[in-house]
Order: sequence, then C-alpha cells, then structure tokens
Amino acid sequence: MKNLVLIALIVLTFLRSAHASDKSEIRVAIPAGFAPPLIFENPGKMEGLVVDYVNALAEAMGRKATYSIVTRYRLVGYLLKGQVDVLCYTSSKWDKNTDTMDFSKTIFTKREVIVGPAPMPKKIADLKGKTIGAMLQYVYPILDPYFKSGKIKREDSFSEHANLKKLMSGRIQYVVTDQIFLDYFRMENPMIMKNRETIFLEEYPISCSISRQGRVKKKDLDRAIDEIKRSGKLEALFKKYGSSLQ
Repeated sequence: MKNLVLIALIVLTFLRSAHASDKSEIRVAIPAGFAPPLIFENPGKMEGLVVDYVNALAEAMGRKATYSIVTRYRLVGYLLKGQVDVLCYTSSKWDKNTDTMDFSKTIFTKREVIVGPAPMPKKIADLKGKTIGAMLQYVYPILDPYFKSGKIKREDSFSEHANLKKLMSGRIQYVVTDQIFLDYFRMENPMIMKNRETIFLEEYPISCSISRQGRVKKKDLDRAIDEIKRSGKLEALFKKYGSSLQ
C-alpha cells in the first residue's frame, strides 16, 4: 500500500512539473535553410538574430523558448495542430493563412534591395538587359514580370552569402538581397559597397504567426514586442549583426 501511495505521489509530481513546463515554455519553429545572421546552426546550440529576438520576447513574457528546425512544407501543419506555438519570421504579405492562425504586431521591417555599380538607376525598369543574382526558388513580386519577359535576366544561387561573394569578386554586377544580409556581410567585407549603390525593391513587415492551438496568446506576444522595442533591446540585437532596426 505504501508503495502504491509513493508511486501515486511520484506520478502526480511529474504531471504537475510537466504542466508547469508547458506553461513556461514557448515552442518555436525555425524554417529549415535559414542562413546567417538569421540562424547559425552549431552542434548542440542554435544562435543568430531570430533566436536572439525570440529569446528576448520569451524573457519579456517570463518564459523560455525551445526551438525546432521544421521543413517549410510542414510548418503550417505544425502550427495548425499546435505542435509548435509560434513562427517568428513571417509576414502577412506572403503568408496565406491569416484565417487559420493569429499574427503578432510587426517586429521589424524586412527590406529588399538591389546592389549594383554606382550610379544605380532610379527605376527597376532601367535595369533592362542586366543580369541580377537572385535566390533559387524565391518569388520576387516586382522583379518576376521582368524575369518572365526576359527584359531582365535572372541568375540563381543557393544562398544570399553566395550571391554577395559573386558580387564582391566581380562575377556578377547586380544582386537582389535583404538589407540584413548585406549589412552582416559588410562587417567582414567592408569594401563590398565601394563604387556600389543600392536601390530599394520592396519591404515586408515581419511578425510572428501564432498557433490558435498553442500556448501563446497574441496579446501577450504583442505586449512583449512593445517592451523589447521600448527598452532598446531589439535595436541592440540588430546592431550586434551590423544592421539597424527598420
């Protein structure tokens, strides 16, 4: 009888501990294939800008973030089923699931630019006949009509870093990239912008998509976003990777 009571107490303690853990953790999805500085995949440890600002958000909510690398075709299913709580690098501009999950306030604005030799033209149409380095399988709403018509040629690479290295070595003259990647690359390659300029292409408000079956509420996440912005913590994290908060 004493043994049964002891077992029952152990099970009850375990269940309480698991329940408390559920409330204290935020399960975060990281899309497979993210490149530095967004994510650095080191053995046994995940680092990078996305991890840094999600950790800051979790801390502002008095919780701890745990991370899972999820292939892109499984992301939506995981969120809809509540297998993960949030994905904190998405935009309502490209995410079509606004009816099935919630979206937080904007964390920052992702800016796409085209880098090329100075002086750069004022309009995209004036790049007619040029070849632009792009990312394989990426969709560029503004550039795609030019690519499709052949007015501008597209040369794909597997990563932003590869494109910027090609630009730096003179193997290509124009590259479309994210300002965050360009700023980070420039930390180790300060000459990248010598005799080069950028023209603005498009911007996207980056936020978190929130599972309606998960452990995170939109109001709590929005409050945390306001807090890390107001405190200057988010701006400091961007500065760490050579960039500025947009």
